Amino acid sequence: MASIDAVLADLDRLPADKRTLWTVCGALEKVEPGVPLTGPVPAWVGPLVAGAVAWLSTRWPQSAYFADIRRLERLGVVTLDHDDAYVLAMVSALGSRWDAQPRLDALRHDAELRDEVFWRVFEVEGGGQVSLSNVDKYSRPEAGWLACLTTLVAEGTLPRERVLRECLRALGRDFSAYRAGFFTQLHTALDPTTEELVAAQPALLRLMRSTVPPTVSFALQRLAVVDRAGALDDAAFVCVAAEALTVPPKKAPLGTLDLLDRILARQPGLAAPVAAAVATGLEHRHREVQSRALAMLRGLGARDLAAERAGLLEPTVARAAAAWLGAASAEPALLPAALEPSTVDDDRTVAEMAAALLAGEHDPGLVERFLAAAGRGTDELAALAKPARKALRHDWELRRNIAAVLLGEDLDRVPHLLVARLAEVRAIVRGKARPGVLLATPTDPAGWLDPGVFVDRLASWEGAPHHHDLVAALLKLSVDGRAEALRAARDLPGDAGAAARYALGGPPGPVGDPAVWIAAARGRAPLDDDPHLVAAGLGGAGQGRAARYELVMTPHDHGYWAPSLAVHPVPAPAAADQPTVVPPQRRGPDLMADWLPWAAQVWPHDAEPFFAADVDEVVHASFSTSRRTPPILDALRTHPGRLGPLSAAVLAAGMTTADAGHRARAAEAFAALVPPGRLDPGVLAGAMVVLAGHATANRWAATLRDSGASAAVVDVLARLLPRLPRDHHGLHALLAVLHEEVVRTGIRPVAAAGWLAGFTGPSKAARTARALLDEA
Repeated sequence: MASIDAVLADLDRLPADKRTLWTVCGALEKVEPGVPLTGPVPAWVGPLVAGAVAWLSTRWPQSAYFADIRRLERLGVVTLDHDDAYVLAMVSALGSRWDAQPRLDALRHDAELRDEVFWRVFEVEGGGQVSLSNVDKYSRPEAGWLACLTTLVAEGTLPRERVLRECLRALGRDFSAYRAGFFTQLHTALDPTTEELVAAQPALLRLMRSTVPPTVSFALQRLAVVDRAGALDDAAFVCVAAEALTVPPKKAPLGTLDLLDRILARQPGLAAPVAAAVATGLEHRHREVQSRALAMLRGLGARDLAAERAGLLEPTVARAAAAWLGAASAEPALLPAALEPSTVDDDRTVAEMAAALLAGEHDPGLVERFLAAAGRGTDELAALAKPARKALRHDWELRRNIAAVLLGEDLDRVPHLLVARLAEVRAIVRGKARPGVLLATPTDPAGWLDPGVFVDRLASWEGAPHHHDLVAALLKLSVDGRAEALRAARDLPGDAGAAARYALGGPPGPVGDPAVWIAAARGRAPLDDDPHLVAAGLGGAGQGRAARYELVMTPHDHGYWAPSLAVHPVPAPAAADQPTVVPPQRRGPDLMADWLPWAAQVWPHDAEPFFAADVDEVVHASFSTSRRTPPILDALRTHPGRLGPLSAAVLAAGMTTADAGHRARAAEAFAALVPPGRLDPGVLAGAMVVLAGHATANRWAATLRDSGASAAVVDVLARLLPRLPRDHHGLHALLAVLHEEVVRTGIRPVAAAGWLAGFTGPSKAARTARALLDEA
């Protein structure tokens, strides 16, 4: 054993690479107990320990490392601020995921930690890996914080009354539902008595105003116990009931209406405020909540309150209200059907366009105009070196690659036509390639290229044009004006001229550059096989043969369905200069989100290759965060070409994504595409069948309802539902939407009648199916 001063002196002689927290803690295990610190502490120890606290506040090591930090404090080696990071470090590493004993021992025997620090776990939410909820989720049940705290309360180490009170205070801080869940679990595990709940009534009433739905349900359940004990403050409950009636899941609003009904029975004098609260239930999106609220208002004679909200009622509820109110609900307006289009004209200088792109703009028209200006050669870009160097920090983003063009740096290694086009312009900017008029600059906001303009541009070149620029131009050729452009192209020289004439409808010629001729064939007849290329040995899907794509969903353990792509008739290998070719399995990184609006315009004739390459991203967005899903869904609404099975699969997957904002985009895409026939309802229904095992039916139902395209919703659901088993999880939600839209539109789902007739029994789905049949 040694004195603490001697141990610290030895530590100070360690080389820098040996100065770790674990080295310090290991050395201090040799300290003679009871001998105080008298000498100086090495200057590096304090920052080292503070850094460890900061790290533990955001990372969960699954082990009891905080005990070492606490030991250093108690020995006087370090003095730490007991701030939020310190509290979270304690949450993270006071115990391990396998063993509760270190946590129990610390809170039993370290009075300062227990009395001054521990109670702040009810105030500091945490996030990511470190929170009470997350640590417990991945720990053994008997080793988690919940088991520890219930044990300490049971033995009297922690005061029961205060723990119960702090749980309710924590829930009142509107932590996320996931992290608030720990405090509802702890409060439930302590099994409060009726007397304790009555005493907590003011706090429970405050929780009825929470923005976290599970917290409202928790408070309502406990207030129901208080009510059964005859101790509910009726007037106070009525004051908070309206906010509880806006909670999206129906369970809490229905429970609130039940409690209001009981209050009304014993307190008739509260009829006016009860009616005002109940009227809020008509604003709820769920039909059952609306129906119950309407019935209560009718019993109260509160006609005016109901009439004010009649336009918000679901069709079946509105029909029930019409006999009383004498009015029908209004037809909802469709959502916006189009995004702001890209523009062709721009009066900005090339330097101004480059500056905008470096700042993060990514409009495809702006990118094309910048490339066109830079491709002609210019001295204006040298002044942008400083912002370009700053933009290089944004790895993989479009702006980083624009900066690389300006500075001559390496582009990101993404095997894509767009990156290759940037490389060609970079060579021009650096003086390593001939400047000239780029061929592929669109003449239309949707990405089309006028054939006559293309021929004029190609004729201006002396020698061969840039390879990837030519490929891009051939894919963009509009169908209008081809005959005149073909006549003008008769003297275009070389392989490029022959391919251009072929793309415009001219005779076949010897196949030179394969990628150029593939682009010419796909531009000539985008959706047809090309016998000339097939005969030349270019018979792969997306080359000489038109590609057909199929999404395949394979079930795995734990309810996970893995997406894969099937390519017909003959898959071909991917190449940056063959963007119409999408292999079943891709290699290399994806384009980042800011590239995607530009990528969607590569082939305006057909959207399928773009969506085939990215459908898995939208599928995975049902359970994970996705920055690429929004621009993919936006491309659905703006793409001018064919929308086939993979486009439908992207929409079907978008309607079941986890993010509500993504689903709103999908609803807008549905409203923009299905009613006018841009996307066939039968094709969409088929895609939904493929995704049915993966999808959450309730999300589909809500998205279809939010689309506002009632007739199209009836059409799609009438095709989809007979292809699902009658016990499909969440089926009732889809049937309920169909019922509402049938009532709204008067359109009968004739195609589904036989399937609907097959329902038996008292389930919600069976009752709704019979109600649909009654509409006929």
